Amino acid sequence: MTTSPENIDEALAAEVQADGPVDITRASRPAAELIVELEINLIARPDEWKLLILETVGQWPESSEVIDDSHFQYLIGGEAFDWRLLARRILNSVENSPDLDEWQSWLDTPDLFGGFGEPEFMRILGVDKSRASLSFFYGVTVEQGLIVAAREEIAKRRVASGRAPSDDRCDDVYYRLYGNDRAGLWDEYCSETGLAETTGSDLNPPAHSLGQGDSFTYWLFKRRMERLDPARVASDTRKGLAQLEKMLRSHEKRNRMLRQAQLA
Repeated sequence: MTTSPENIDEALAAEVQADGPVDITRASRPAAELIVELEINLIARPDEWKLLILETVGQWPESSEVIDDSHFQYLIGGEAFDWRLLARRILNSVENSPDLDEWQSWLDTPDLFGGFGEPEFMRILGVDKSRASLSFFYGVTVEQGLIVAAREEIAKRRVASGRAPSDDRCDDVYYRLYGNDRAGLWDEYCSETGLAETTGSDLNPPAHSLGQGDSFTYWLFKRRMERLDPARVASDTRKGLAQLEKMLRSHEKRNRMLRQAQLA
C-alpha cells in the first residue's frame, strides 16, 4: 500500500484541507462510446487490461447511474469517488473482460492506487477524480479498517477479562468511535441525507442502492473528524491503515497459496 502509517499526518492533513466538492463529469464522450472503444482495446491489448479499465474510469462522464433498477453511486457527497465500483460496472459491461477471478481479486485488494504508482494513477484519472479517490480511501476504506480494528480490540479486552470474545454486541465500537450506537447513527444519517422517508431506521441499506453502505461509512468518517481532537483522529486512522496493511498481507498470502496450488 503506497500510503503508510508513517506519513498519515501529512496525507490526512491533505484530505481534511481538500477544497470541497469536485467535478468528475467533465468528459464529453458518452459512456456507450467508451465501452465500445474499451472492447476494441481489450482485444488488441489484453495484457494491459488494468490500464485500459482505469483509463475508461478516468474518462467516464457520469457520477452515478441507474442500471436495471440498481443505483450506482460513484461519487459520495460530491467529495469521495469510488473508482472500484465504477470499474466493476465497466467490467461487467464488456464481453472481452479478463478472467472474473482475476479482476475481482484486483478490485478487492485494499490498495490506494490499484497497483499503479501514484503519479501514473493521478495522470490516468485526472486531478479531480484522483483527489476524490483519496477522500474515498480515507473516508471509506480506512474507516472500515478502523471499525474492524476497534472490534478486534474490544474482543481482546473481553478475553483478557475472562469473558467470551463476542456477545454479538457491536455498539461498543460505534460508541467508542462515533458517540452513539449504530441504530442511532443510522437514524441521524437518514435524517441528514433525506433517506428517512424511505428507509427509516433500517440498518440494511436497500439492495438496489449500490454504495449506500459506503455513503454511511463516509458520513461516519466525517462525524469522527468533527468530534475528536486531531491527535485522536490521527491515532485512530493509523489503526485503520495498519488493519488494511494486515488485510493486504493476508490477501497476498492467499494469492501465493492459490498460485502454488495451481502449479502443483
